[in-house]
Amino acid sequence: MNKKTELVYAINALFAATDKKDLPVEDIPKRIGTMETMQRLDYEALLQALRFYAETVYVYTAEGNFENGCNYCGLELFPHRATMIYSHCALEEIGVVQLNRFLELWLLDDFSFALVASTETEYEGGEYRTAYRVIRSTDLDEIVQELDLDLDRIAAMLIEFAELYGQTGMPTFEL
Repeated sequence: MNKKTELVYAINALFAATDKKDLPVEDIPKRIGTMETMQRLDYEALLQALRFYAETVYVYTAEGNFENGCNYCGLELFPHRATMIYSHCALEEIGVVQLNRFLELWLLDDFSFALVASTETEYEGGEYRTAYRVIRSTDLDEIVQELDLDLDRIAAMLIEFAELYGQTGMPTFEL
């Protein structure tokens, strides 16, 4: 299977997994509209953009933007590079130290998905930041059950990735 076919299969599997959930009748036209939008997506451009935005994700990171500060990265979370395609803020507390908890959906370079729980702290407006991530699930059915996916938001983000690739001079990767 070529990379474009694998990408189409992965995205279709994600959307199909969400279709297993019971939909209210009023949401069905919205879902059909999202699916029609996804059929017009330029998957070749999307594949190139996902490769461009892919990053190595670490279990723990610490960044200091002050004098003599240092940046630290722990172990790699995934065996592949990945692109975050969805994030949902589960908890936010603001004080001297800002604490955010996120559930993130990552698309790995091998076209599998991972649901990641992330806790991020920020001190004094970003002078010092830490992030800790742990994989919650790699099973699509579990991901869909745990994360209330907004398919329109995911579709819009994927389309934006593809359009950005088409409009800018991003490098072309050998697939």
